Amino acid sequence: MRLRVALLSFIATWLFFLEYLPPKKKVRFFSDIEGYHYPLFTYAHHALREGRIPEWDWSIYCGMSFVGNPQNPVLYPPNWLVFLANARRPGIRFTTIEALLILHFWAAFLFAWLWLRTRFRNEIAALLGAAVFAFGGYALAEAQHLGAICAFTWFPLALWGVEDGKWWKTTLGASLCLLAGYPPVWLVLAVAVTAYSLCQKTWRPAILGLSFSILLGAVSLMPALEASALKAKEKVYGGGMPGGAFFYTEYILPNYYDQSHASGKLGLEHETYLYLGAAGILGLLAALIGREWRQALPGFAITACCLLLMTNPGRWIESLADRLPLASELMREWNFLAGLSAAAALLAAAGWTTIWSRFPLIHSPWLTRGAIAASLAWCARQWWIWRADGVAFASGFSTLIEVAVALVLVAALALARSNRFAVAMLLLFVWVEYKTYGAGRRFNSVRGNMDVDFADDLRTGGRDFTGVDPAVYAVMLRNRHYRIALDDGPHGTDVRHYGLLTPQGFDPFLSTSYREAVEKFVPFETNRLFRVDPMNHAMLRALAVRYIVADPNSANLPKMLASPHYRLLQPATSYYRIVEFLGATPAYRLDEARIQPTRWSPELRQFHVSAPKPGQFHLTEQYFPGWTATVDGKEAPVSRSEIAFQSVPVPAGEHTIEFRFKSRGLRLGFAITAAASLALAWIARASRQ
Repeated sequence: MRLRVALLSFIATWLFFLEYLPPKKKVRFFSDIEGYHYPLFTYAHHALREGRIPEWDWSIYCGMSFVGNPQNPVLYPPNWLVFLANARRPGIRFTTIEALLILHFWAAFLFAWLWLRTRFRNEIAALLGAAVFAFGGYALAEAQHLGAICAFTWFPLALWGVEDGKWWKTTLGASLCLLAGYPPVWLVLAVAVTAYSLCQKTWRPAILGLSFSILLGAVSLMPALEASALKAKEKVYGGGMPGGAFFYTEYILPNYYDQSHASGKLGLEHETYLYLGAAGILGLLAALIGREWRQALPGFAITACCLLLMTNPGRWIESLADRLPLASELMREWNFLAGLSAAAALLAAAGWTTIWSRFPLIHSPWLTRGAIAASLAWCARQWWIWRADGVAFASGFSTLIEVAVALVLVAALALARSNRFAVAMLLLFVWVEYKTYGAGRRFNSVRGNMDVDFADDLRTGGRDFTGVDPAVYAVMLRNRHYRIALDDGPHGTDVRHYGLLTPQGFDPFLSTSYREAVEKFVPFETNRLFRVDPMNHAMLRALAVRYIVADPNSANLPKMLASPHYRLLQPATSYYRIVEFLGATPAYRLDEARIQPTRWSPELRQFHVSAPKPGQFHLTEQYFPGWTATVDGKEAPVSRSEIAFQSVPVPAGEHTIEFRFKSRGLRLGFAITAAASLALAWIARASRQ
């Protein structure tokens, strides 16, 4: 049975996302998965092909810890499938990352089915509850956030471990959730597992599983803690949920905000998609009406805990979080929607168990055939509208009419459950409803195929920097000891695709010292974004900027072209204009010394220096724990220079200077993870004996 469900659910998931995958690909995922996660994959892929583990990211913010970012793709085992699939390619096909995401939807469904099947001993109830979890509104709306969905996937495995008392399942699920790259979701899992275990009176294995997950995830957690100690503090808890109380009505309103592409761009945060589906709503109603409180109790407990943390009554939770280290930076009300999804899956399965065992049956063949025919017609109607971008779906409160029809048809099929064709139609109906309301919509897709649209681009395995002449790109690549500034050009994180370096970027681990160094010249426009002023020569020299990648419509471009301090690199036939600042200073200097860089890679910088007098050798790379330096092979003290950067003392004469980065947090975390893995293996063996 398990193998059959695994295979059939895999096929169903593939068909569910058919338009996202070759050969029928028409749309792609977007937002964070494209603009944030994809460049991280590319950067790691380039490093692995060079035979090194990426520890330092020199691409953005004048350098930062790569392994210190928990969303780096190297430390989460399922991500290795992407690297394996692209092992012989110079770039990463975006479709392979999309396929990884889709595999997580399948895994979420499969583990949810196994968990709910164990609890309720009812195959259909478990299948419908699993569908609520994996293909309900929250999961599909969060599809563009790769780290959040990867972490969310492992909730059922952790809860399954609590259900059957096998704490190793909780350990595995919670540790994979932590390694997935989005620790705030792990906090939600911890809340859900704790609430569930207290209801089951199995809290000891749950606490053991959560504790071991922290140890197993230490390889990611320790470098992240190291980096977070330097980052700008960013409180995210206490702002409340967007949209107020009305926000929660989206659980029963599939298209209140028209989610067709024709309606325009992605809406505001509260204009999201949370629909539970007719099967989910009917299951919840049955759970309440049936009063099977014992079976449903863990679902109500998880719901209560999540709602308490989301609503923050009296702000006393916020006050407590402010006093706990990192709590107000990790906790965010929005993330507890993941816990509500797990609770909804459990409650829906409880309700369907009640329906299957206690609700009356239709014995009339004509009524059964009528229910099947009407459901098939409704599915055809939904599919026809969806194929036309869903523009004809009702919106606003009118969408309740469609929900009411779906509820009547699902209820009719449930009453006809003695007929196997009615049961098959029920499963098909649920699949079609989730598919037509939740796939290929404006909240989780845009038109196009990244691998085709950027077929010649370096990111997908081509040779070009799209929008930049190859000869000009080659000049910038040869001079990577200088940085580039982006003036209305590509996004800062995009430079990871091209092996270039910029003082700009976008990352939550922006350090306080680097922010202070930048604000000597310009203010930050957001909590992570700033513009380099190309007319501020002191700023360009301080950040080692030599090239400005300018949009042809940039207001600064005419000023630069009219100034004798700049020249336009030729040929200038591509979309972006590359302007060279003629007074640039490289990312290293020592007064009056001749400097020749001999090795230049992210984790290693080596120079041959001829200094007429003693001085401080300055490296315009962020100061960070793990950087060490040697002068002629002897250790030299690395000190903070110019607020955010680093320097070492150098005596007069000929010298070889070397800067090397090795993450202390990564090594400590790896040791903890390795020790925890051995301990876990020993405990498992002892338990079997």
